Amino acid sequence: MQKLIDEIKKTSGDMARRGWAESNGGNISLRLNEEYHRYFDGIEPKSGWVNLPMEMPKISGERFLVTGTGRFLRNIELFPEKNIGVIEIDGKGGAYQLLWGYEPKGAPTSELPSHLLSHCQIKEKSGNGMFAFIHTHPNSIIALTYAVAALDTKNLTKLLWQSHAECIVVFPQGVEFLPWVMAGSMDLGIATAEAMSRRNLAVWQYHGICGCGRNLDEAFGRIDVAEKAADICLRVMAAGGAKQTLTDQQLREIAINFNCHVDLRLFDFKQNET
Repeated sequence: MQKLIDEIKKTSGDMARRGWAESNGGNISLRLNEEYHRYFDGIEPKSGWVNLPMEMPKISGERFLVTGTGRFLRNIELFPEKNIGVIEIDGKGGAYQLLWGYEPKGAPTSELPSHLLSHCQIKEKSGNGMFAFIHTHPNSIIALTYAVAALDTKNLTKLLWQSHAECIVVFPQGVEFLPWVMAGSMDLGIATAEAMSRRNLAVWQYHGICGCGRNLDEAFGRIDVAEKAADICLRVMAAGGAKQTLTDQQLREIAINFNCHVDLRLFDFKQNET
């Protein structure tokens, strides 16, 4: 159990210290793998079944470690049992019950639909190999959605790829851009899940970013690299704009060198070059 708690304490602490989790902003969920799942066998549930907005059979029977609604990520290190909880999904994927946490009482993040719907997609696309999903509020990513006109998935991805040479290696499928939708809504949850079926990062306009990975370190790392690229991009803009940048050919060479399977819908790379 302590190993599981230590994992989320590290990630939430890193997010808070980077200024990505102001007040109760940001949330984390981790689908429990076989090792962590059995920690909660035989535990008496702390709640009855709570209906989800829709049935999600792809995650029926799964257990998730989820940050709490209204809770501050920076406090997870101090009081994990108050700020995180473990929920279990029923056999149809239509309800959850609380197994542990949220002391003395509480509930999962209001972004739970985005998390669970996204977990359905990342579980399927990874062949049951991805378990982590993070939503957070990095300064530069958010600022970029204000500073650049007419953003979409293609130009946001290329902007980040060209700002930092590591980006095409860390997220070769690009970054999905989602125009503003009300936080906590099913519309946002559905749109985010659709994005996660194609990519491992999705930017919410004026709000933040979501990332997934095999574990919390991988999900956090993808977001961290995207945020650094956004910061570099904003600094270049503030200095008068780019006078030179990574070319398509150089991006292609990086992708080939690191054997990255670039999303061909974003760029006109030939299949044998990626």
